[in-house]
Amino acid sequence: MSNSLFAQDNLGAACGCPTVTARSVQTSTFAITSITGPGIVWTTLPSGAYGVELTSGHITLTCDKLWTLNEKLYIGNNASITIQPGTLIKGSTAPAVAEARALIIERGGKIIAPGTEDCPIVFTAAADPMNGTYSVNNKGMWGGILICGKATNNLTLAANGPFIPGQAGKLAVANGLGVLEGFASSYPQDQFGVALSTPSGTVQATAPSATTGVDNDYTFGLAVSATLSGQALPTATGGANTANQPGQNWIRLNASVPFYVVQNQLVTSSVTGAIPANTRVLQVINNGSSPSAGATASAYFVQLSNPLGTAFNASVTEVTFAGDYPNPGVTGYFNTASYVGPTSGTAPVSGTSGTVASFVGSYYSATESFNDNDNSGIMTYVSIRHSGANLLVGSEINGLTLASVGRGTKIEHIEIVSCADDNIELFGGTVDLKYCTTLFGNDDMYDYDLGWSGRAQFLFGMKADLASGISADNDNGFECDSDDGRSYNTPYSVPKIYNATVIGNAKTTNTADNSGMGALWAKEFAGGEFYNSIFSNFKTGCVLATTTTATASAGSRGYNFGGDALHNYLAGSPPSETVGNGSQRLKIKCNTFVGNATAINGGSTASTGAVNTQFGTDNNVIIVDAAGIPGFSSAFAITTLNVVTTKNDVVPNPALPLNVGTGTGCSQAPSDGFFEPANYRGAFSSTPGDNWLSDWSYSQVLGSTLGVVACPTDLNGDGITNTSDFLIFAPAFGTNCN
Repeated sequence: MSNSLFAQDNLGAACGCPTVTARSVQTSTFAITSITGPGIVWTTLPSGAYGVELTSGHITLTCDKLWTLNEKLYIGNNASITIQPGTLIKGSTAPAVAEARALIIERGGKIIAPGTEDCPIVFTAAADPMNGTYSVNNKGMWGGILICGKATNNLTLAANGPFIPGQAGKLAVANGLGVLEGFASSYPQDQFGVALSTPSGTVQATAPSATTGVDNDYTFGLAVSATLSGQALPTATGGANTANQPGQNWIRLNASVPFYVVQNQLVTSSVTGAIPANTRVLQVINNGSSPSAGATASAYFVQLSNPLGTAFNASVTEVTFAGDYPNPGVTGYFNTASYVGPTSGTAPVSGTSGTVASFVGSYYSATESFNDNDNSGIMTYVSIRHSGANLLVGSEINGLTLASVGRGTKIEHIEIVSCADDNIELFGGTVDLKYCTTLFGNDDMYDYDLGWSGRAQFLFGMKADLASGISADNDNGFECDSDDGRSYNTPYSVPKIYNATVIGNAKTTNTADNSGMGALWAKEFAGGEFYNSIFSNFKTGCVLATTTTATASAGSRGYNFGGDALHNYLAGSPPSETVGNGSQRLKIKCNTFVGNATAINGGSTASTGAVNTQFGTDNNVIIVDAAGIPGFSSAFAITTLNVVTTKNDVVPNPALPLNVGTGTGCSQAPSDGFFEPANYRGAFSSTPGDNWLSDWSYSQVLGSTLGVVACPTDLNGDGITNTSDFLIFAPAFGTNCN
């Protein structure tokens, strides 16, 4: 019965969407890049980016079509994508990990995905028929969703760079500017944060001022060349009578005139049909610096987003690059693809042939600063299924990546199902999370790094049982990092988290880069505040790094286990904060650790030792027996055919009170406009019908979790209790509810 329930073939029925099978009747599915209209500009990015960018304009995905993601799809600065409630998007399987299909919201771009409780938005694998038969063991079938913002992070080029693909911790291209983890390229489209210093591989320069006369449209001479069609780079210079040919994506420029060419500029020609409409610059190559045979330093090749339509001959000698030069008169940084003219100075400058230095490629402002209120859009009631891509161990695309995303962005009611790596990972930023679920994935459920300082409430996570092999590579419930480069830069990660319930599968053997296997693993000088939560069925309830490898100047930093058990500071130096568990960065208070093989950091499961003593003082409760909470069970089992044979129960009944035994000092989340009052521990209320894990979520579709049914009489999940539900119930009358 459960394999055909709500949020599957009848996805979006409540808001008028056709069934999924009806959407698939079309002769072909709909590629998102097929959308055209006024102001919509698509640009094919350089081959190393493996994607297409919505350079400008706004597109809308409607629920009447089955949309496909066949490449990395970038939503550029000032562009946006709207996804209507009930819409289904499927990601295809890429031929190589570096090419994994993904949706990337660039800095300044927006995603507007306002799914609703009865009309969620679903991203899934191309092979998923949406009838419940697609195994939850299918992971890494496409990439995931990545959102880039301009909020604070703690990256520095010295400690975290320069960027090296696949090397954990080497994400920085400048102070404050990083490359998305799991990406093999480093284009501006792949970057998050802002450049607070000179990016690596760039040259600082002052763009021409308005008085130079070169800040409008520029027309440049063309050089004849051999046929370059199909070449990744031009490979030879041509004879005197050879023209740029139709079908090419490259044109060759003479270097005998001053020119200023910047990535993304619009390219036109006075010759009708010579250059297709909306053609833009992808990159510029100084052929003298390439290994091309017969190349000369005076040859400059420009890669276009569209192939030439008409041949250029001897009488066609010009092409126009339109659009103002970035920030005329303002100092900035250029990703330098070519450099001719003076060997010193602050060029580009005005001048004549032979006196001009040309900086081409990506432009970075030197005057940017973080914007913690940055708004990248809205995502509500969005399910991301069967995603994840592992470029190398420690460098992966996660189900949902939030990189320097600001608090102006709304992320609520998000579900990650069967992800091949971290389910939700945050790299710096100030964004808040609410009502999030992770199911059956590998690695960490929630991972934060690089100075995330947002808020979170009502977080749920569970793993498949070890026997099924579905979550065999799982690691932590929460992995709390501050900086993979271990430079201990500020600001530290200091989120505030209330009302989480995370359940592991008791894994104890390391795999891949898993080394914590804890419900909560704090390392790299990370901070954070955890309150009113339940952590269950992990190798260790709480893992605290006692020492970490650090830079030579920083020494070893960890968490002090003296009388001030959770106080973190530079080893060998006095604590910088007030002694006592009230002012330090890491606070773990008023939580329940139940059924973990080891309660805390390799110590005794009983409340002994300085660490456990401090935990008790902070009103944390350690329960050795998993059956020690009435109504709660972490036991779970599922087959690869999606048959749940043992259901967990994540709702203690009666509810766990905030203050237990003789403990005091615990309180509900503060009333600050984001947090909601919740007078219990864990993610879910024990009051019937008062649970946010509603019918649309995949755990409810599978019927995997007891105690959280929003409408227990709606047996077929169509949103109505009627005769159909009675007909389902009648044959089951008198049977066991489990």
